[in-house]
Amino acid sequence: MSITVSDCLKLPSLQEANVIAGHGGLDKFVSAVSVLEYARVFAMADPLFLGNELIITAFTSVMDDVEAQCNAIRRLHEVGESALVLYYVGYYVKTIDKKLIATANELDFPLIVMPVNNYSLRYNEVIIEVLEKIFEERKKATRFVPLLLKQISAMRERQRTASGILRILSDHLRYSFLLLDSDGREQGLAIWPTSLAQELIDGFRDCADAPGEFPASLTYHDKQYEVRQLILDTKHHMDLRLYVMAEAGGLNGDFCEQAGEVVETSYNLWRSNLKKGSSDDLVRMILNEQNRDIYRIAGNLRIDLHELRIMWAILPKGVVGVSEDAVSQQKQQVKEYLRGAKKTAIVDVFDQGIVAFMNDAPYPGIDGELAQDFMAEFGRAHPDTVLIWCGGLDSILDARRAYMLIEQYCSTACIIYPHKSIITHQDLLFAETCHSLMQGDAAALEHTLSVLAPLAGQKDEKDTWETLGAYLIDADKSTSAAASVLHVHESTVKYRLNKINRRLGYDITQMPATYYLYLALAIRRLRDFQVGQ
Repeated sequence: MSITVSDCLKLPSLQEANVIAGHGGLDKFVSAVSVLEYARVFAMADPLFLGNELIITAFTSVMDDVEAQCNAIRRLHEVGESALVLYYVGYYVKTIDKKLIATANELDFPLIVMPVNNYSLRYNEVIIEVLEKIFEERKKATRFVPLLLKQISAMRERQRTASGILRILSDHLRYSFLLLDSDGREQGLAIWPTSLAQELIDGFRDCADAPGEFPASLTYHDKQYEVRQLILDTKHHMDLRLYVMAEAGGLNGDFCEQAGEVVETSYNLWRSNLKKGSSDDLVRMILNEQNRDIYRIAGNLRIDLHELRIMWAILPKGVVGVSEDAVSQQKQQVKEYLRGAKKTAIVDVFDQGIVAFMNDAPYPGIDGELAQDFMAEFGRAHPDTVLIWCGGLDSILDARRAYMLIEQYCSTACIIYPHKSIITHQDLLFAETCHSLMQGDAAALEHTLSVLAPLAGQKDEKDTWETLGAYLIDADKSTSAAASVLHVHESTVKYRLNKINRRLGYDITQMPATYYLYLALAIRRLRDFQVGQ
């Protein structure tokens, strides 16, 4: 048995709570409870989170900053947490903003609000009841392999790393785990408790590296620890060594064997996520926040990560089933193309697509032409793909933020720009603006759309919308390109645009008029898409 968010809501301490958003995530597993009071994203480092936690907060540090609250929700979703329980609404956070609700709904991240205007509530009631429920269920299940594999399969791809899987095992069993390959290279590490002294962690590593028989013993501050070794053999002929550590007498042999089975099965199912050591593996490490491994492996391979300032993400435009072999072939095409272009690049399959990081050219236009040239050939062979181009990435954090933007707004950008084979970072930021307007205040949305009012209700309304959208959004104000999009003669486009200018009473090619029309037309495309679904 496993505990879900929905199960937690049945406990007495949460029965009066109200789920105001993220109902689609109520079936998420809960394996722990944590309190978050400082909710600024830059302080929410990955090691602080175990994943599958029920997070309790009052948002005191961001009570007047809705954007920071939304960013906190996005961050908690990104690191694999289960839900957020918000206390003391009416005292700290005065009211729940619609934008926060929209963010939680977008991510299917449950936002649970405790009874408002009640300052007598205490965190410990929820903490005690949820933990008791978790421990009670764990005692019932001596066979935990199916449960943990189900939990691992539900993880987002960039969280499904060797260390992420060991963290789930460590949290479940309260053991420390270290995974090495046959050459002694570290594949993953998870420590229990996370406050374990660095000296003891180093001793654990030294014990694993030292020749000798297992189980072995380790002493730290007059306390004895036991270390066991399991030899794992995956179906892909990748020999692994799993080491388990706990205080002397604390290791259960059957539980250790089951832990080995979980790791072995995970490598059999998701080997592309878990193996590492080559230059291409750096892609996954960058996006998975494995900072220590990134610089160690990059240094060994003599790769300067600071030079890789451009990211390509080549993704399917919709929910398109692509076989693993097909994606691997596409990866090789990307690698060969960038090698031929004399680019220093790392390329790997990631999240049903391909991600590449590369050095930039002295002039940005050169890199833009490179992307266009690549997609001219690649797009013909794979017409249902899109290339997301992000430049100016000066740090690993920039790269992660850019990929988060891709995850959140790529589909929105594809609706706004249906004819584009290349979508830029700026296109994604514009898609984010449109999405926020769509999810925000209705009056503000209608005000944005009001610039189109003079064009509504005409006999040629359909031609008007199509022509204006093609000219401003699809063709970048080129009448010949717009004619190609619309499959009409260029003179027809010019005639229609002249009528539009007269109806509006101003030149649509002049700023800021162009921007307001561009924004309104993009919003209209998103609305039409929603209606058509």
